[in-house]
Amino acid sequence: MKSALLLSTALLASTAHADILGLTAEAGSFLTNDGEDFNSYYGIAVEHPIPLIPNVRLQHQELEEKVGSTKIDTSFNDYTLYYEFLDGLLWLDLDAGVTFRKIDETGNSDIDGTYPLGYLSAFVSIPGTALSVGGEVKSGGGSDADITDTTFKIKYQPLVFAGIEAGYRTMTQDFASAGKFEPKGAFIGVFVDF
Repeated sequence: MKSALLLSTALLASTAHADILGLTAEAGSFLTNDGEDFNSYYGIAVEHPIPLIPNVRLQHQELEEKVGSTKIDTSFNDYTLYYEFLDGLLWLDLDAGVTFRKIDETGNSDIDGTYPLGYLSAFVSIPGTALSVGGEVKSGGGSDADITDTTFKIKYQPLVFAGIEAGYRTMTQDFASAGKFEPKGAFIGVFVDF
């Protein structure tokens, strides 16, 4: 009972700051294979003020992983349901929820499927600047895979509704039936935030 009360209080407090519908979109390139491959990404997030109903974030990542002389396509879609626990309070943003990663790799049916991951995102805005710094972690995979996806990101938003983002991302995707893939590298992109 006490846990449910604390959760409800936290969710209501988080939505007190989000009194209008919000939309964020991003797109960019993720440089993997020692900078040889530019893998595009894009995504959109919709946030709303309705308590207890999670916000939604949809992302797509093109991803080619080099294994020896062969390139394997492990591109995926992430469907994330999350709550805002902090939204600009003391310059902090904190989101948490669950991601469902859908991999549809026609050349390797062993890794086709949907994998559940825990999701955590934390950012801090630097007062007096247009900069924010933070990161995201997705981890899980269920019984068929062990997946960890970690992103460190710097955002620069000189305009009210737009900015650029850059950082470093590492992934470990260890599939029970297909082995381990570990793409990593820098990324750069743009975003809009309404």
